[in-house]
Amino acid sequence: MRRPFPKLPYAAFLLATLLAAAAAVAATPQERAAAVAATLAQARELGADKRCPDDFRAAEAANDVAVGCVAGGGDCDGTLAAAELAAARALGRIRFIEDLRSARHDWQEAAERYDRLVGRVATVAGLTLDPALTGEAAGRRVLADLDREMTALRVRADSLEAVNRGYGAWVEGGRAAQDSTIAGLRRELTAARHALWETQLRAGVAEADLSAAASRETLTQDREAAVRSLGQLFTPQEGQVWLTPEGDVRVRLTGLKFASGNAWLNPKYDPLLDKAAEAIRRFPDLVPEVEGHTDDSGPRAANQKLSLARARAVAAALAKRLDAPAPSLAATGMGPDSPVAPNTTEDGKARNRRIELVLKATRGGG
Repeated sequence: MRRPFPKLPYAAFLLATLLAAAAAVAATPQERAAAVAATLAQARELGADKRCPDDFRAAEAANDVAVGCVAGGGDCDGTLAAAELAAARALGRIRFIEDLRSARHDWQEAAERYDRLVGRVATVAGLTLDPALTGEAAGRRVLADLDREMTALRVRADSLEAVNRGYGAWVEGGRAAQDSTIAGLRRELTAARHALWETQLRAGVAEADLSAAASRETLTQDREAAVRSLGQLFTPQEGQVWLTPEGDVRVRLTGLKFASGNAWLNPKYDPLLDKAAEAIRRFPDLVPEVEGHTDDSGPRAANQKLSLARARAVAAALAKRLDAPAPSLAATGMGPDSPVAPNTTEDGKARNRRIELVLKATRGGG
């Protein structure tokens, strides 16, 4: 199964780490230094010292300065913060690299599916495919072989027609004696024409299948590139963008907050809503829908109603920016049913209270 564009992009991971670092300000300098060392150890274990050496060396240097400051007993808040940021950057960078390396397997899987399709076409057509050929080269070879087979069948049909005409002239005076031979030739001619028709049909189907497979791969690549470009529109504090296995584009508006129990949209979020509207404009072939989510505090029915009210408020604001009627943007209240974090902590509950913009691909092939 294809993987989506990494669900926790590098910038988003840095944001999560920085938030954790902010929460750790109350820790002692020794505890903060130990946490930095643990982060560097984790980055080294993932191979950061080899795959992103510049970031890793910078993090080690910042850590050395912080350790020296803590040992000296001075005011180390600034040096510790710099070390925490550098370590988080190194760990985030190697995780992002690992995500990209994993994503390359998706293209390998797509290429293998394409090769299997070409192999099935060759089998149906009774052709022998060179095992050394893959991808577009294999597809072109199959189409070329089918074309040669059709040409040979046309030549055979023309030859049989010529023989048939010659027999007709030759047996003018004694047709009865040659009826059996002529009938046999006509049957062979009919069979050759039928074989030619079947080969043409198989060739047409094969070419259509290969073209459709190539179009799907091109569409997937183009959409992933568009999603990466859209992700650069949002800061880590504003939102996260990724592509789902089904081809949907999701925009989690992490920077959009509501007062407790309220669905009123604060005007200070207008710039973020402008960016969300731009996301819809960039994917005109996808169907937009706004999802509201809550944590599990309080009655489920009340949470579902509140999440729907918030989703409708955002949908109306986006419709206004798009000069579209409000009902044209669907709004769904998910309540507490789709958490992204455990509801056992305040941080988890805060992450679960969110608005997500879903740009849905039509399941017929978009």
